[in-house]
Amino acid sequence: MQTSFNLFQYTLLRRILLSAFGLGFIIAFVSMFRLYPLDTAYMGILYTYSIVSLIIYLLSTKFTQYYLLYVYSIVFSSLFTLSVMMIHVLHDEFRLIWFFLVSFVSFMLGGKRFGFGVTFVITLMVVVLFYAYDLHLSFYAILTFMVSLLVFNLFTYYFLTKIQGDTEHFETLVSLEVQKREASEQILLRKYRMANMGEMIDAIAHQWRQPLAQGNMILLNMEEELDNKAYLEEKITQLAKLNEHMSQTIEDFRYLLHEGKNKVTFKSDVLIDEVLTLMQTQLKDIDLHYSNTISYKIVGYKNELIQVLITLLSNAIEVLDIRQIQDKKIFIDIEEDKDDIRIHIEDNAGGIEASIQDTLFNPYITTKVQTEGTGLGLYIAKIIIEDNMQGSLSVQSGLHGARFTLCIKREL
Repeated sequence: MQTSFNLFQYTLLRRILLSAFGLGFIIAFVSMFRLYPLDTAYMGILYTYSIVSLIIYLLSTKFTQYYLLYVYSIVFSSLFTLSVMMIHVLHDEFRLIWFFLVSFVSFMLGGKRFGFGVTFVITLMVVVLFYAYDLHLSFYAILTFMVSLLVFNLFTYYFLTKIQGDTEHFETLVSLEVQKREASEQILLRKYRMANMGEMIDAIAHQWRQPLAQGNMILLNMEEELDNKAYLEEKITQLAKLNEHMSQTIEDFRYLLHEGKNKVTFKSDVLIDEVLTLMQTQLKDIDLHYSNTISYKIVGYKNELIQVLITLLSNAIEVLDIRQIQDKKIFIDIEEDKDDIRIHIEDNAGGIEASIQDTLFNPYITTKVQTEGTGLGLYIAKIIIEDNMQGSLSVQSGLHGARFTLCIKREL
């Protein structure tokens, strides 16, 4: 027997079961010392009721799929116990109040239809007991109870309907906001990707400029040595190598821009070497401080991580150019702890103003006014690291300048 339920209902059920066990056991135990006047029969029923509640509680901790069975058990065992109380505890003029609690619990645990069904059973049970036994209650007391129970049920029905409606409305609003945020992030990702493609094309142009110049020189020289077969073969081989290099450059960047997201296993030194290879032209005037003597194993999205590292290095290169630093330096350090690998990238451009450090990763925030930066690079980089790789991206003031720290899990 299975039914759908939420965490609140399940938690409420378990607390009710514990309360029923504790209350029933305490009342029965106290009655043994005549501190609470109960006859032996009802005292035994209370002990049984408390034990049954405890057993249901213990079962509910292991077998959650039988939630509805547990609800039926506690509700109808409570009704049986209360019906016995109606007959045996005649000195308690307010014993009918307990039925309000059972009715409310039925609404909360089983829903509105189940709550009305239990209320009907309570009403029928009280009427039968009233005419079958002397309950020491007047007809007007029973009538008042039934009218009050009806009003209470109507209020509970309205209360639950209002909560359900508000919850659905809130869930709809949250869903719409999530959709808007996802759509907004997709737009930003596309903008970032277009900007990134522009940077890649610019990098390819830098990578091709020297080979094209060399190829032109070779062709010019070949015109003067058309009769020298050995010379021509040598130059043709050189041209083939240049073309191969240019073709490999295209393949490297095409692979980087590929949208496929597959987890792969790679090493940190290979990762950094690939990034530095892709950016070798931009880094040619930079004094790069990096040692790849230690390598760490990483399992994750390699292409996305390469894009983030290119973004961080490109930002460092641009700020060094903007501030016209003469002795340009970039420091790359890698360290690990038990679960994470940290990649630190720092330049010697003097750092970032403290007033904008907190907003640096917000969209459309840029420090590259002169180069008209989009303000999306660091924002998208943070999304990639935090959402896709369960890591973190932060910035601090280092010894030489801005120090970006990229923390990623060793295995995602």
